[in-house]
Amino acid sequence: MDVYAALGITKERIERRQAWQNYIESHFNIARKMADARFARATSWEEVLAIHRRFLRDYNVQRHWAHEAREDGCHSPVEVLDWHKGTMYPAAVLDRILFATRYTRHLDTHGLLRFHHWKLYAERGLPKVPVTVWVYEGSLKIEYQAVTLATYSVEVEDDHRRLRAVSNPRLVETPFRSPQLTLWTLGPDDWLLYWRTPDALPVRRKRPVHELVQQVLFDLAEVEQAVGAEGVAAPHPWLRMVPKDPPDEHTE
Repeated sequence: MDVYAALGITKERIERRQAWQNYIESHFNIARKMADARFARATSWEEVLAIHRRFLRDYNVQRHWAHEAREDGCHSPVEVLDWHKGTMYPAAVLDRILFATRYTRHLDTHGLLRFHHWKLYAERGLPKVPVTVWVYEGSLKIEYQAVTLATYSVEVEDDHRRLRAVSNPRLVETPFRSPQLTLWTLGPDDWLLYWRTPDALPVRRKRPVHELVQQVLFDLAEVEQAVGAEGVAAPHPWLRMVPKDPPDEHTE
């Protein structure tokens, strides 16, 4: 669905037993019948490409029986669909949409994101916002609202779950740059833009030791207990020690 949205395509389901709503299968059958014989006689890759170009031209230009009854004089597919040219996308855009792996991450207060045990800088002027991370053929690109923030060269592990190495950071001047001035003006090569974070250690559960008895800080005698603690079974060493005053003989 992300590919459909990126290319502006709406997914439509073919109705049951209505194969005519999608001609792709018929197209492949026609290609097989019209071109296979010529492909079998090709002796080089250049001849294969030439045969394929000829097939595309004939398929689109030759008259089609499905359009013979038209009264506007359009009897071939190219004449019927001449008004619709489609949308052309650059090869770099198609590579990113069709073959790149997409992730979503959130930047921290310093414009950094965490990706596969690495910290990567994106943009300090976009704290706490979600960004898109694209990974494709040794490159990693960070985008926000289709605007490139930074690119890195990366090496991916064989399991495609972790980055082995990161290098060659390239920052892009964007309108999201923070208006806050820095104390020193540093270039891209003067400050740290990425580093590997330590792997998280497994959580160790604390096991109680039943043989261990916690001792009190002070071992006080019964007469040295705090005032007001006569009825307490155990002394409270954290209370302030106050000696008892002897009774006043002159007090009636």
